[in-house]
Amino acid sequence: MGHYIANLRDIEFCLFDLLDRDSILGTSIYKDIDRATAMGMLEEIKRLAEKDLADSFIDGDRMGVDFNPATGDAKLPPSFIKSYRAYVDNGWGLIDAPVEIGGTLIPPSLRWAIAEMVLGSNPSVHIYASGFSFAHVAYVLGNEKQKQLAKIMVEKDWGATMMLTEPEAGSDVGAGRSKAVEQPDGTWHITGTKRFITSGDSDLNENLIHFVLARPEGAGPGTKGLSLYLIPKFMFDFESGALGKRNGVYVTKVEHKMGLNVSATCEMNLGEKEPAVGYLLGDVHNGIAQMFKVIEFARMMVGTKAIATLSAGYQQALSYAKTRVQGGDMKVMNDKASPRVSIIHHPDVRRSLMTQKSYPEGMRALVLYTASIQDAIAIAKADGAPADTIDNLIALNDLLLP
Repeated sequence: MGHYIANLRDIEFCLFDLLDRDSILGTSIYKDIDRATAMGMLEEIKRLAEKDLADSFIDGDRMGVDFNPATGDAKLPPSFIKSYRAYVDNGWGLIDAPVEIGGTLIPPSLRWAIAEMVLGSNPSVHIYASGFSFAHVAYVLGNEKQKQLAKIMVEKDWGATMMLTEPEAGSDVGAGRSKAVEQPDGTWHITGTKRFITSGDSDLNENLIHFVLARPEGAGPGTKGLSLYLIPKFMFDFESGALGKRNGVYVTKVEHKMGLNVSATCEMNLGEKEPAVGYLLGDVHNGIAQMFKVIEFARMMVGTKAIATLSAGYQQALSYAKTRVQGGDMKVMNDKASPRVSIIHHPDVRRSLMTQKSYPEGMRALVLYTASIQDAIAIAKADGAPADTIDNLIALNDLLLP
């Protein structure tokens, strides 16, 4: 038995018995998806998670990231790359991309049910594959040129990062010192240092697009003065995606962590060796609001990851309790010659297992309920619902986000 066992039974219960997702399938923008299709996707990701993705989990944690300080390049274990490719090459990243650029449209509730199994099996696979969701943000908020970039990101499986935190600006994002200076050609040169950047570099993708908060020259203080820039690892042609010269954004350190060691958490330097050329997202200075579109995805991911880890722990404990033989049954505890039984027969072990079971199941119901509100928002927008209805749904989603 591998380290991960998916609880598809409870996921199916939450989606279809508790949250009645049958009622939206086959309708509106989800007219091409029925319950059989949804269950087929869930069963396939369960198989992938329990085998192909889980296979490299131990290697990833023990071997971690091979970082070269001289070049700023990070390399990952071959077994992990194989797991990542199994996920991406089978099209699972496309569930985060807009259909206009090759994505697959499914309800958010189904999307996060899928994510639970990936995050429980090998969280770093899901984390590195977040480039597809970043492409979604670039497509929705970007100008025409940046929409083309989003298309290239999806087609070529380019990775992405979100860069907020700085050495003296952690929770206080508005204290960030990274600076952006506009150039005559309309690009921007960004300078500064960012810290704790997830997926800062790897050899999974030929290019990375960094979503970087920086303060344009002359802008005011605090978060309102921050703008969001797209900074590629390599410069590229916006039409073909062909790579050009190295851009001035480099990893200077990879953090040492207690877990998820294959996920490269990096300190990044911008503009020290050469200019870090970036593009202002959407040609508007509205950085913190734009970045929150990325943060909302990250919050759902972190909440779902917590469920996945708790659920995986419970499934392992349950399996162990069914096979570990210790002591006699309490009904005949005074008979020292009675047969020994597995520990799941002991009342206090059963109580402990029920406690373990209740936490992930309650959290799963809450997160998938939140995702069901996101289903409703997407349908309401597509069907032209009144603005008040949409605003109320968005407010409820904001309240429920992990």
